[in-house]
Amino acid sequence: MSDQALPDQNTSSELPPPIGDAEKADKYLNTLIDLITQDKLTVSHTDLSKFDPTSLQDHYSMALKDYEIEVSHNKQPDTGQDSFVILFNNLNHLNGQYGSKVILAYIHLNEAQFQKFKTVSDDQIFRKKKEAEEKRFKEAMTPIDQALEQLTQSAPLTEDNETYDIPPAFVATA
Repeated sequence: MSDQALPDQNTSSELPPPIGDAEKADKYLNTLIDLITQDKLTVSHTDLSKFDPTSLQDHYSMALKDYEIEVSHNKQPDTGQDSFVILFNNLNHLNGQYGSKVILAYIHLNEAQFQKFKTVSDDQIFRKKKEAEEKRFKEAMTPIDQALEQLTQSAPLTEDNETYDIPPAFVATA
């Protein structure tokens, strides 16, 4: 028998999540960007007013079945140095509700990688907001468009078919 102790099977959950390299960062970012560009993956931008502005600068998330991908830009409070990271999370479900989030792995990004992701994500968010606003406007204006269309196709108003009354205070007297 060897003097070396066998690794404890329970310690793997205590290890920090594995970290990927720059090559993996490019691979995953390019895949995410392609999916975002094709609207196969939707990006959400976090409302930063809920967080300490001295550290969290920008934060995006994407749901992927039981997983979540987060891309963020932080500023280290003590050094002021920028930090860019992509997190791969597993969302553990407890009784049909989200119970906890476990970081499966992460990759540090450089500023150029983050900016590329940010540009594509912000474009999608802007486009989707614009589309939603156009849809809301169209829905709100449908009855008005119908009324205008009816008036356009009807006969011109004459004194015999006027549909409104002028209040007596505004009627000119001779």
